[in-house]
Amino acid sequence: MSVKFSIYFFCTSLLVLTISCSRQVQEKKAKLFTPLSSDSTGVNFKNTLIFSQEFNIYTYRNFYNGGGVGLGDVNNDGLIDMYLTANQGPNKLYLNKGNFRFEDITDKAGVSGTKAWSTGVSLADVNGDGWLDIYVCNSGDIKGDDKENELFINNGDLTFTERAKEFGIADKGFTTHAVFFDYDRDNDLDLYILNNSYQSIGSFNLMKNERPKRDQLGGDKLMRNDGDHFTDVSEHAGIFGSIIGFGLGATVGDVNNDGWLDIYVSNDFFERDYLYLNNHNGKFKECLPEQMKSISGASMGADLADINNDGWSDIFVTEMLPERNDRIKTVTTFENWDRYQYGVTNDYYHQFTRNMFQLNNGNDTFSEIGRLIDMEATDWSWGALMFDMDNDGLKDVFVANGIYQDLTNQDYLQYVLNEEVVKSIVTNNQVNYQKLVELIPSNPVPDYAFHNQGNLSFVNKAEEWGLGGPNFSNGSAYGDLDNDGDLDLVISHVNETASVIRNETNVLNPANRYLKFSLQGIGKNSFAFGTKIVIEHNDQLFSIEQIPNRGFESSVDPRPNIGLGKLDTVNRVRIQWPDGRETVLQNVATNQNLILNQNDGVEVIYEKSIPTATMFEKLSETPFNYIHHESEFVDFDRDKLLYHMLSTEGPRISKADVNGDGLEDLYIGGAKDSPGTMYVQTTDGGFKSVSETVFQTDKISEDQANLFFDADNDQDMDLYVCSGSSEFATISNALADRLYINDGEGNFAKSPQVLPTTALENSSTVQAGDYDQDGDLDLFVGIRGQSFLYGLPTNGYILNNNGKGEFSDVTASVAPGLIKVGLITDASWSDIDGDNDLDLLVVGEYMPIKVFINVAGKLTDKTEFSGLKLTNGWWNRIKAADLDQDGDIDFVFANHGHNTRFRASVEKPVTMYVNDFDKNGTREQIICTYNGNASYPMVLRHDLLMQIPSLKKKYLKYENYKDQTIQDIFTEEELKDAVKLEAFDFSTGIMLNDGKGKFTFKSLPVEAQFSTMYAIEVFDFDHDENLDILLGGNLYRVKPEAGRYDASFGVFLKGDGNGEFKAVDSRNSGLSIDGEVRDFTRVNLSGAKLLVVARNNDSVLFYKIR
Repeated sequence: MSVKFSIYFFCTSLLVLTISCSRQVQEKKAKLFTPLSSDSTGVNFKNTLIFSQEFNIYTYRNFYNGGGVGLGDVNNDGLIDMYLTANQGPNKLYLNKGNFRFEDITDKAGVSGTKAWSTGVSLADVNGDGWLDIYVCNSGDIKGDDKENELFINNGDLTFTERAKEFGIADKGFTTHAVFFDYDRDNDLDLYILNNSYQSIGSFNLMKNERPKRDQLGGDKLMRNDGDHFTDVSEHAGIFGSIIGFGLGATVGDVNNDGWLDIYVSNDFFERDYLYLNNHNGKFKECLPEQMKSISGASMGADLADINNDGWSDIFVTEMLPERNDRIKTVTTFENWDRYQYGVTNDYYHQFTRNMFQLNNGNDTFSEIGRLIDMEATDWSWGALMFDMDNDGLKDVFVANGIYQDLTNQDYLQYVLNEEVVKSIVTNNQVNYQKLVELIPSNPVPDYAFHNQGNLSFVNKAEEWGLGGPNFSNGSAYGDLDNDGDLDLVISHVNETASVIRNETNVLNPANRYLKFSLQGIGKNSFAFGTKIVIEHNDQLFSIEQIPNRGFESSVDPRPNIGLGKLDTVNRVRIQWPDGRETVLQNVATNQNLILNQNDGVEVIYEKSIPTATMFEKLSETPFNYIHHESEFVDFDRDKLLYHMLSTEGPRISKADVNGDGLEDLYIGGAKDSPGTMYVQTTDGGFKSVSETVFQTDKISEDQANLFFDADNDQDMDLYVCSGSSEFATISNALADRLYINDGEGNFAKSPQVLPTTALENSSTVQAGDYDQDGDLDLFVGIRGQSFLYGLPTNGYILNNNGKGEFSDVTASVAPGLIKVGLITDASWSDIDGDNDLDLLVVGEYMPIKVFINVAGKLTDKTEFSGLKLTNGWWNRIKAADLDQDGDIDFVFANHGHNTRFRASVEKPVTMYVNDFDKNGTREQIICTYNGNASYPMVLRHDLLMQIPSLKKKYLKYENYKDQTIQDIFTEEELKDAVKLEAFDFSTGIMLNDGKGKFTFKSLPVEAQFSTMYAIEVFDFDHDENLDILLGGNLYRVKPEAGRYDASFGVFLKGDGNGEFKAVDSRNSGLSIDGEVRDFTRVNLSGAKLLVVARNNDSVLFYKIR
């Protein structure tokens, strides 16, 4: 979003979303796709754009958006024909003659179109006579053209008659696309018209959100089919149609599996996307903010399909973030934190510059996992199509992309803003647009073909499959053009001949089988649009929906084709017809085309399948109402080159019986200026707050961790609270840790001790253990980081207890390896090596999992011996438990996860350099990540120069900066003085102990990697005598450049007792936790076992453990 805004603010509110094309693909043997020449196919269509002073990228922002591709059998001969739209020339209809030969019958058919600028195309039998009609979307802002959409009704003899006005759908908006579907289940096709606002981007007052205000001419429209005429029911149905709608994609499907069709709309620029759920009564509920946490900022093409074969449709939305470092550094900008917050405040929601893959959780929530599956960055992307490209039973993802001219090239924008250049371009208040346009760089990029590996793993195989040639692609569609059971591709380009690409699966992978469906509907929905097909075979499930109008401006083959891998028969095929009927076929042979009629379906009473949750039940009435209030401190105002706020890592929660009544009580930490709270359980099944005055006194501190333990050996539970957060200076008393002594009756008084040492530091964790076996509990206290000096290593402290609750720092003599050990986040006292004394594990950011073995009361660093030398991660939490039931202590570790732009391995680490590079008295943190085979700073040129202005002379242009490594930017001497930190693994996982102090690390299932994790609970939740793992996390206060980590709703991992764990989805577990989870604990309340969930800046949640 911010990238496109920068262009508009550049010159009198002119900007563009765009693309174009030029296709150069070499045909090579043994590739899955073979591009065919226009000479062999007869398809010589080219979407040629011609510049004029009156009409160009600066006078019409969608000049490079390109045209669509429509596939369908227009003469009912069993062969798929194609229709291609042109922006400035005639549209073309090609008749399939067989064997990939096509005949241009445009003129004979009378379907070239009469409007000046065509965009999308939708093939559908609009009048229900059994013949596919052609609906053409028109746009542009060309003088003398009315932009009315056109409807070419098929006469059944390869001629068509234009009848859009007669049917009431000659819309005059800037129409991008249209989707025909039966939203009211009355067996005819209704129509969603997707329009793009007339108004200039720069003319809006973003503080005045105009979403509810209807634009009668240009807004989106829902048109109900009333026989031979369509009626605009948009307002009645709850469809937004405002001036801020910048629709580039409309995608239809049954999102919530209730048997009714829903709508997803992707909007460009500042307006957020829409998710409309069908209410079954002719109305829709727009509910995107309730179901999705993050969305694309400049949403373009979209598609909806079941990508993981769980029976629920997922949503993929494309944007414009490049993958390659050189393009990130030259054509990309991101919103800063303040601009992002401005958008959220004004109800434009959480938008980020990247593709979004919304994984359907099946419970009215989605997890955005685009970064997890390496699909977030495909450059300026238009067409998004999810289909099984190799018939292996898993849907792949094709992305057609490219912008014909790099309008967001930062050097170009800087150049044309130069005063002298402006003078040369503007004469007598007239802009020389030709000169402006000629200066814009043009760089083709490859399309993407993500091969589905299963288990939410994808690999881009565009090059390997023959689809990797650089180009500028727009609309695209798949269809079985030669009826061989695999899906071919047709792609439209700007200023280049359209690509017709043959799929060779039937030759290269003949063992991969399929089922194709020719559906015959009833009423006026003759092709049964809206049908859902579900194939079940043993424990496998495959599904597809019959909604041909999809992708970007395009329509696919209206015969659903399902790849089935190597299955020669399938147990059951269920055809769920659009009116609620169902046809069931048993033991169906594959590799055939099934011709099925809706009249043969049986009426069924639809019941939405909701599994019975077996483990957790959320309490609607909570035992107490505590809300954590995070401070408004913004780390990025001070640490401008960091990406994650460090000031939002609480609250933690601890439990103990503080008053000796046999009931479990709770302490929940507070944020700065909000005191922590002690809740004492009452005999009537509630809680009451106690000792409020003593905690109120210390509310200036931010509680980072807390621990109940018997400090003074008087048989009651005292409380240690770690004070921290990045918002305090080292001279602030708010950083002093606190020890509260219990009088035995649950009344607490603050100890006068200065802890952990006389230095005021940012504590993060406290753990109690009798490491010296003298009968009292000693402490380990870890330091998160140095205030205002993030990245410099900090200490862990061993505090020896004299038995009276008085502590002294003995680190130097007992555990010198803890001095400047790193950026500590958590620790655990455990007997790692089975010698009956307590050893110590310590974790943190950019740290390996550190192991300190206890020998006669001395703690020695044995990390390398334990096999953990190269385990550096961004570790947040640690939990000890015997996970494999072998009698020794294993561990669970919460890490950053894989759903991130930061990717790390031993071979390609994430590296942070910390130094006062510009010698101004403050240290900078330069984070580097690998892109390809080289490591580059993440920071963009303008952000780096703002922080280190002395580099401006060195990097006058973005082009100079694009391939610069850290070694290129700074001298050897500057880097020699820098602290260098590395991270190798961001996996949340477990560490299994061999009983002798050596460990094997295992990554937990992919669901545990959806977000950064903080909370861990280990318990036998399902009562099968095996320990299970519960994880919670998310981090919202993240720079838009990296994007929020919000995809987790809690993860329940069922253990098998042997150290293996399997994720149980929320529909079966009952666990779906919204928000930023920071801690779990279990508490017994009136005979019930409860899970207590502490969340940052939110209320505490309670779940009953069944």
